[in-house]
Amino acid sequence: MKTIKLILLILLITIQQSHAQCTTANKKEISTLINTYIKSVIEKDSTAFYNLFNDGPVTWCAALKDGSQAKEIERKGAKNAGSNYFSGSYKGFFRSLFSYKTTEDKFDNIQIIEDGTVASVTLDYSFWADNKMTNWGNKYLGLIKRDGKWKITSVIYSLELIEYFKQPALKERQKLTVPGATQ
Repeated sequence: MKTIKLILLILLITIQQSHAQCTTANKKEISTLINTYIKSVIEKDSTAFYNLFNDGPVTWCAALKDGSQAKEIERKGAKNAGSNYFSGSYKGFFRSLFSYKTTEDKFDNIQIIEDGTVASVTLDYSFWADNKMTNWGNKYLGLIKRDGKWKITSVIYSLELIEYFKQPALKERQKLTVPGATQ
């Protein structure tokens, strides 16, 4: 009986270590994907950027935060301010980068939750064009592990316009971090 208990204990420890190693490997792969995203926006490398996304439909949408929407209505009037929501595509986003000499999507406060097959990444972002921050907010990436590689299936984000509201310091934003998520 002691031998069986010992074997079961060793098996359980082995399974736990294997799961921990797999989780660590997946988080490293997802972190690499995020770094590739950042680098491809800076370098305007469409091949690297497009390769991050799943084949088929990919959700790409955003909503202007209430504060910026209110300021837009105040400035332009309700009819001209437009909706606070828009959708597009990752290809459309990428093509828009060429309107600027330089672009960068900066990420911090990154949280990754994954089970080896699907993942959710939440992060704070700030978008920079021609060396000036234009907007900031929260970004949520949905991912699947397809044929052994992580692919983005959705990008949903909030948008605050820097002309109205400055991005709070990282320390302030970290107070809103999701409990149980890991960086």
